[in-house]
Amino acid sequence: MMQDWKVEEQKLYTPAAEAHAVHIPKQYYFVIDGRGNIGSEDFHERLRLLTALSKAVQEIPQHGYCPPGFTDYSLYPPETLHHAHWPDGGPATYSLMIRQPDFIDNETIDLAFNLIHRERKFPLLPEVAFEEAEDGLSVQLRSSKKHEAAAEAFRKIDHFLLSNALKRRNFQHREIYPGQGSTLFYQVVYRVFVEEAE
Repeated sequence: MMQDWKVEEQKLYTPAAEAHAVHIPKQYYFVIDGRGNIGSEDFHERLRLLTALSKAVQEIPQHGYCPPGFTDYSLYPPETLHHAHWPDGGPATYSLMIRQPDFIDNETIDLAFNLIHRERKFPLLPEVAFEEAEDGLSVQLRSSKKHEAAAEAFRKIDHFLLSNALKRRNFQHREIYPGQGSTLFYQVVYRVFVEEAE
């Protein structure tokens, strides 16, 4: 039976439109850093690379290796972890990420990189890293970018933090894009990382 994040992990990828607390466990990602505007051609080039790597993992049994615990699954949606602006006032930096399944192992990662390297279509491949991330206690909401500015989404999150004696652990935030193709940015999950306020 195929694992589908749209069905089995709704609280992470299609959560409520009102701010709420959630605990995010450790997850595995392919990651590539970027700078500038989300949605630019540079962003999409990096996204094409991570998508190709993710598809290589999904199809790894077709290349002679089946990781322990492998099961068919839907590719996870792209995410961006937003960092602070550069000190010189330049464009903000971000880490573009695509989550990988829990069964992934070193051999799967190596095979996926080798498969993409053979295609020689992605000069940015050396910039990709494989990382673990654990957001832990977080506050998030789902927003429609067509009908709500990001500032309004963060206003709701800040109100929830104040009302529930929580504060941000840092100035980073995560955005998840559960749409596809031309609708990629229609819905956005905004997430901040929090702890109890003193």
